[in-house]
Amino acid sequence: MTNQAATPELLSPAAPNSATGPDEPRRLLTQLLRRGLNALVFALLAVVFIGGHHLGWTLPRASELFHRASAEDDDWCPEHFVPESQCVECNEEIYPPQKDFGYCDKHGVEQCVIDHPELAQLAGKPRLPQYDTVQALNLLARPENQRDETKHARRVQVASLDAAKKAGIAVAAVEERPMSDAVFANGEVLFDPTRVAHLSPRVAGTVAAVFKTTNDSVDAGEVLALVDAAQVGQTKAQLLNALVKLQLRRTTYARFKDHAGAIPAMTLTEAEAALQEAEVTFVSARQALVNLGFALPDKMDTQRASELAEEIRFLGIPKNYVARLPAGTKTANLISVRTPYAGVIVSSDVVAGEVVDSTKLLFTVADPRALWLQLSVREEDARAVSLGLPVEFRTDDSSQVVRGTVSRVSPAIDERTRALKVFVALSNAEPSLRDKSFGTARIILRVEPHAIVVPQEAVQSGPGGQFVFVRDKDFLTNGTPKIFYARQVRTGARDDKFVELLAGALPGEVVATQGSPVLLAQLLRSNLGEGCGCHKH
Repeated sequence: MTNQAATPELLSPAAPNSATGPDEPRRLLTQLLRRGLNALVFALLAVVFIGGHHLGWTLPRASELFHRASAEDDDWCPEHFVPESQCVECNEEIYPPQKDFGYCDKHGVEQCVIDHPELAQLAGKPRLPQYDTVQALNLLARPENQRDETKHARRVQVASLDAAKKAGIAVAAVEERPMSDAVFANGEVLFDPTRVAHLSPRVAGTVAAVFKTTNDSVDAGEVLALVDAAQVGQTKAQLLNALVKLQLRRTTYARFKDHAGAIPAMTLTEAEAALQEAEVTFVSARQALVNLGFALPDKMDTQRASELAEEIRFLGIPKNYVARLPAGTKTANLISVRTPYAGVIVSSDVVAGEVVDSTKLLFTVADPRALWLQLSVREEDARAVSLGLPVEFRTDDSSQVVRGTVSRVSPAIDERTRALKVFVALSNAEPSLRDKSFGTARIILRVEPHAIVVPQEAVQSGPGGQFVFVRDKDFLTNGTPKIFYARQVRTGARDDKFVELLAGALPGEVVATQGSPVLLAQLLRSNLGEGCGCHKH
C-alpha cells in the first residue's frame, strides 16, 4: 500500500504547501545543500568536456564496450563484425575461398553452380535441374546480372549462431515444386464476330408487325418482324406474268411443232424463240424473289397462275404469324426479318408503322455461348505468345476462372497502344460471362513440375543483379566459421510465395530468407571501403 501511494509522486511534482512549522529552517538548509551539490556536479562535467575537447578525448565504440574486455584485448574486426582472429575475409587461410570460375554466359551468373556443382553447399552429391533452364531463360526477358560483379567473391560471416538468431536470420531449403511461367495481359470479352448478326430489311417498306425485342431469346430462322414492301408485291406479280407468258409460249410452240409440215419453217422458228424468251423472263422473275430471301416451291412453271398466286401470297411467313397480323396488313407485300441462328437479341430499334429501308438496323442478334477474349499483350512479351497456348481469364468483378486457348494472333503491333492483339476462343456453355466484360488473363507459356524454387524473401536485389545468400554446408558444425555465400541468381516463374531460380542454386542448399536484407547490407557495407583496420588491408 505504501508503494502504491508513493508512485504518483514520482510521475508528477508535489503540490506546494504554504504552511510553516518548526522544521521549516531545516528544510530550507537541505534544499540549499542539494542545489549546491548539483551546481558542483555540473561544473565538474563542464571542466571534463572542455578539457577533453582540447586534449582530443573520444568515447569508446560499441564494439569496444561489448566485444572486448579491455583496450589491450583488441580482437575485433569492425568491418565484418566478427572477432578478427576468426574473420575469414581478413584471414583467408582460416577458411580458403572457393575457386573463382568467373561469369557463365549460358546462365548469366558468376560462379555458376549448374556448370560447376562442386560449388554447391551440400553434404552429398548435388542434384542438377531436371529441365532445360537455358530454354526457360530465353523464353522471356529475364532480369540480368552485371558481368564481373565482385560481390560473389565475398562471404558474409556472422559471429555465432546466437548472433544470427539475434539478427533475425531465418533459412529455408531450396526445393522443387510445380511452377508455371505466364504472361499477364488485360482482356475484354467480346461476342464471337462470326456469331453476331446485324439485321436490316432487304427492301424499303413499312413495318407491319414486331414480334421480338431486346433480351428475347430466339431460335434459328425465327421471324422477328414483318415489313410491308411494295417491291415484294411487284416482284411476285412479275413472276405470275412470266408464268402466264411461259405457259402460253409452250402451248403455241407445241401446236406449231405438231403441224410443222403445214406451216412455214420461219413461223416455227419464231415460236421457238418466243418460248425461250419466256423461259428467260420466268427464270429472272423467279430469281428476283430468291434474291429477296424467299424459298420458292419446285415445278412452279406447271402450276396454274391462280394457284401459284395463292401459294406465294404469304410466302415465307408461317401461318401463326399471319394470324397475328392486324387487319388491313395481310397483303402479298409482306417480307419477314429472320434470325440466322439461335441466340439473344442484343438490341432492337424498330416499332410497328415505322418506315424503314435496307440501311436501317432493326435488330442485333448474338450467340451468348460463342465468345472471344481479346487480349492486349505487351510488346516485350509478344515474342513468347503463340497459337495453342492455354489461357486462364478472370473477370474484374468475379472470382470465376474461364479457360481457353490462343486461337489467333495479330500479325502487327497496334500503333497506338504498342500492344499485340491476341484472341482466345472461350467455351461458355453456361452464359455467365457478358459481352464487354474486362479482366486479367494468364497466358501459360510453360508448366514445370520440378521447378527449383525459394521463398520470395530469399531473393535480394542490389547493385550488380539479384542475389541469394547460401548457407555454408558446415554452418551448424561446432567450431566452424558461420558463413553465407552471396550467389548471383536468375529468376523465372513466381507465385504468391515462391520464385523460381533458373540459375544460382541447387535443390537441397539452404538460403537465408527472413533477415537476408541484413546480410545484403553487410555485403554492401564491406564493398564500400577497404579500410577495415585488419592486417589484410
